[in-house]
Amino acid sequence: MISPLNSKIISYLPSQPDFEFQTDYYIEQKVRIKPNQPSILFYQFKMGGVSSQISVIPDGCIDILINCDQHYGNICGSVTKSRVINLLPNSTYFGIRFLPCLDIKKLKFGIKDLTDKEISLNEMFPVNTNILERVATDESFMQRVNIFNEILESHIFEIDKSTKLIKQSLYNIYATRGNITITQLAEEVGYSTRYLRKQFEDHIGISPKLFSQIVRFQSSLNMLLRTTHFTLNDVIYENGYYDQAHLIREFRNFGCTTPYQLTGQKRIMIV
Repeated sequence: MISPLNSKIISYLPSQPDFEFQTDYYIEQKVRIKPNQPSILFYQFKMGGVSSQISVIPDGCIDILINCDQHYGNICGSVTKSRVINLLPNSTYFGIRFLPCLDIKKLKFGIKDLTDKEISLNEMFPVNTNILERVATDESFMQRVNIFNEILESHIFEIDKSTKLIKQSLYNIYATRGNITITQLAEEVGYSTRYLRKQFEDHIGISPKLFSQIVRFQSSLNMLLRTTHFTLNDVIYENGYYDQAHLIREFRNFGCTTPYQLTGQKRIMIV
């Protein structure tokens, strides 16, 4: 049975719109390693024949992105602002997004050191190159997911190692859609703001204030992309923005776009 504390944590599903909308195809699968643990988001897309660049936006997560045609992979830290990454045209990419509160082991760098960076997968993990090649060469998306779950997962994750402080803090942030100050958060968990900030940077890679802002942005993004019955005023009200100008300013700050440019986009395929 999933506890109320973990129910908010495991339900967080951030979006990367350009992966979904600016590629030839996009599919994804959300997988929970254990019943009471946060999920991993697996996804796959193919770049078109012309574009070699794609934008990524803040989501508070870390990704592994594997080029299935060239058989190499990078680990991509959480971004604090929208940035462009260079990919190869006509290439298929398989990705694994680690949701917050899932500790990664055997890193040669700290989580904080990965923020706004891309580093070769081989530099970060002692992963057998034959395993990586199996993921890259298998043509089935679900088979790639299964290979990761069966072989790579035990090499990368330490299950249930995140502290109660982090879990409780994430719960409070998700429950308020990011509308909570670091002072309020520290009072809720019973620690100083300094200690809370240090723990967040160690486990999540960014400050609790920035993570809260990202959760609010992603919550608003989710309402616009995955539903049809919310108005812009609903998004503003539900996510605690002061007004439309406040919402647009935050979207431009994190996503280099406006809410209006996101409406009417195609839907993703979920398997």
